[in-house]
Amino acid sequence: MKKPLIFLCFLFASFFANAQLQLNEILASNNTNQMDEFFEFDDWIEIYNAGGIVNLAGYYLSDDHLNLIKYQIPATDPGATTMLPGSFKVFFADKDNLTQGALHTNFTLSGNGETVFLTAPDGVTIIDQIQYPQMASDISYGRACEACSTWQYFNTVTYSAPNAELAPVAQLLFINEVQAENTGIYHDPEFEYDPWIEIYNPNTFQVNLGGYFLSVNGTSTQWLIPTNEPFNTVIPPNSFKVFWCDNDLTFGASHTSLSLSPSGGTATLIGPDGTSLVSSLTWGALAPGQSAGCSTDGSPNIITFNPATPINSNSLVFITPEPVVINEVMADNTLTFTDNFAEFDDWIEIYNPLNYDVSLAGYYMSDDSNNPRRWQVPTSFIDSVTVPALGWLTFFADGDVGQGVRHANFSLNNNNEFVGLYSPDGLTRVDEIVWEHMGADTSLGRLTDGNSEWINFIVTTPDFSNNLGVISVQEMNASKKFFSVYPNPTRGIVQCSKKSNIRVYSIQGNLVETLSGVWQINFSNYEAGIYIVTDEEGNKLRIIKE
Repeated sequence: MKKPLIFLCFLFASFFANAQLQLNEILASNNTNQMDEFFEFDDWIEIYNAGGIVNLAGYYLSDDHLNLIKYQIPATDPGATTMLPGSFKVFFADKDNLTQGALHTNFTLSGNGETVFLTAPDGVTIIDQIQYPQMASDISYGRACEACSTWQYFNTVTYSAPNAELAPVAQLLFINEVQAENTGIYHDPEFEYDPWIEIYNPNTFQVNLGGYFLSVNGTSTQWLIPTNEPFNTVIPPNSFKVFWCDNDLTFGASHTSLSLSPSGGTATLIGPDGTSLVSSLTWGALAPGQSAGCSTDGSPNIITFNPATPINSNSLVFITPEPVVINEVMADNTLTFTDNFAEFDDWIEIYNPLNYDVSLAGYYMSDDSNNPRRWQVPTSFIDSVTVPALGWLTFFADGDVGQGVRHANFSLNNNNEFVGLYSPDGLTRVDEIVWEHMGADTSLGRLTDGNSEWINFIVTTPDFSNNLGVISVQEMNASKKFFSVYPNPTRGIVQCSKKSNIRVYSIQGNLVETLSGVWQINFSNYEAGIYIVTDEEGNKLRIIKE
C-alpha cells in the first residue's frame, strides 16, 4: 500500500515544482548586454523558480509549437541545471548546445518576435509560454515583476536578477535636421515621402527615446514618443533616428502627430520628466527638397542642405552608385540552392547590366528601410564581391557573417519583407524590392534580367539569367482567377485552363497576336523563344516555344 502513496507524493512534488517555474525574461537581440562564458553576445531566456530546489534536467525549451521537445536540458551537469528557491537560470539560445554546455540551446531567437515554451519532462505539459513582440537591440521583454502576469520591455536588462526598470534620465541628444517638404531622397516603411525630424545620439551607448516628448511650435509636451515599440524608438550609439511628421500614428511609434511648415518653425525635444529641455532647432523658409540642420552634427550653427542627409551625418559625402539591380530574391530556401557551407539560406541576386565589372565592396544591403546601413559588403576580398559584366552575383541573407564576405548579418522573412541595396554613402538608394508573401523554394525576380516587372519563379535561377526561369502559374496577384496553360514548354498547341481573351507578346514586349474566347493557342508558326501570354484578368504566363 506504500507504493501508491509514494507515487502520489512523486506526482504532487512534480506538479508543485512545475507550478513554481516560469519564463521570466527574454533578450532576443543581444549586441552588448551580457556575454556568455565564451565571451559571446547570445540571445537568452531566463527562468525563475518560485518554489523549492528543482533540477531542470529533462525539461524542454522550444520556440516551435509543433516541436515542444526541440531542446531537452541534459542531465550531464546538475550543478548548472539545478535551481535554488527564488533563483534565476539563464539559457543562451545560440545553437551551441553540442560544444558549450547544458545552458546553451539548439536554437536561436528571432528579433522579429516569436513564442518560447517551457515544457515538462513528459514533453507534453506546457509549464509556461510567452509570445514576445518585435525586439530592439539590448532591450529585454520580461514580467513586470516575478509574481506578475503582465510583460513589458526593459531598458534596464536584469540578467539573472529580479526584474526592475529604472526611471529614465534625459541623455545628451540633438535635433540634428528637419525637412518640411520631402521630395524623394528617403521614404518611410510605407514608401511615403513625408516630412521628418532627425535626432542625433552622440553617446557611446544606445538611447531609447520612448517617454521623451517632441513638439513643433507648441507646448513642450505636445507629442509623447510611445514606450511600447523600442524597435522604432532606439537610437544606436553615434547614430541618427528619423521621426515622421505625417499623422500616420497607426504605422508605429516613429510616426508623429506633428506637422512641419516650409515657412519655418521650431522643433523641441523634452526629456522623460516632461520639463528638461534636451534640444531644439529653429529653421527658416525651406524650398522643396531642402532641409535645415546643424552645420556639423550637434552644432548650434543651422544651415540648409540640398540634398538632405536623413539618418546620416550632416557631413555626408554622397557617392553615385553603379546602376546594378536586385534581380532575384528567395526568402524561404529549404532545398533549392546551397551556400559555400552546403546550407540552404535565403539569398539575394544582383545583376550587372553594364559591359564592365562592378565591385560592390563598401555598398550596403538591408532588410529595413529605416536602416539602410544594416550590413556593409566587406572590402577585404574585392574579387569575391564583384559582379561580372552582364553577369550575376548571389549574396546569402543568413546572419552568418563569419562564413564569408557574401553572407549578410540579417535573414529574410517570406511575409511582408523588404530588401534594399545602397551606395557606399549609406543613403543613396540603388535598388529595393518589397513583397507580401513568397512561397517556399520559390523566388521573386525580374521578368527578364534588369526588367522593371517582377514575377514569381517556381524554378529559380540564382547566379544565372532570369530568362531561363519558369514563371509561377498565377504570378503576383493571388486574388485573380486561376489561369494556366499546358504543356509548357511547347512545340505547337497549348491548352488553356479556361476560355479566355488572350494576348501574346514577344519577350521584348511587342504584341504578336490577339485571340478572343479561346481554349487553346497555336504556337506552331511562332519562332523558338520566350513569349508572354496575358488574359483579361491580368494574369501573366511565360511560354517557352521550343
